Amino acid sequence: MESDAFVVELVGMVDAFCQTLDAAPPAYSYVPLSSDDDRVLIMKSRLFNEQRAADLYGGWLKTTPEFEVKAHMAESAYEEMEHAEILAGRIRDMGHDPFDYQPLPAQTAMFNALEGLRDTCQRIAGFSLAGESVAMHLIRKSLDAPSVPDWIKAPYKRIAEDEESHGSAPKEILARYAITPESQDAARRAVAMRLVLFREYLTSLDRWVIDKQSW
Repeated sequence: MESDAFVVELVGMVDAFCQTLDAAPPAYSYVPLSSDDDRVLIMKSRLFNEQRAADLYGGWLKTTPEFEVKAHMAESAYEEMEHAEILAGRIRDMGHDPFDYQPLPAQTAMFNALEGLRDTCQRIAGFSLAGESVAMHLIRKSLDAPSVPDWIKAPYKRIAEDEESHGSAPKEILARYAITPESQDAARRAVAMRLVLFREYLTSLDRWVIDKQSW
């Protein structure tokens, strides 16, 4: 398959996943939440994600041979930590400790699985393309929702601006490097894996925050 058409296929997989979330946005989006305590819990979970994202990008630098991809990962690691600082500050403003969060099992499993990806196309497809696209879709949901208060929206407006400024980079990297059947199959499987694990994380987050079930 031509690489440009392959990227379109991957984007279609992610878009289809996002559409399944639209009828009932998850707690991760902040949309269904009504209390600030619940919103802080979600922000703590998302703060953890920002830190783990920086860990992944930084950890992959040594084993990424493509110079421009290495540069993208280095910039992304720095940006993820900037976002973490923004969210940590907002959590403190609400009177909470940003770093007393214990990650959900499904959340830990998701990042551990991503950390095990060994190929550039897998990493960019499963992590950058799939994960960040879903996250941005749900950020837009929160920014558009009247139920989400301004103290939540303000930091995510900044985060959304940063993400959208380089949103095309994963597609460009995949169009350049996912050019063999083997690399395309690996990238496709990485996207499928990420979406399955992302759904498990979102579902467990709903059970914990909305249903008040202990994990």
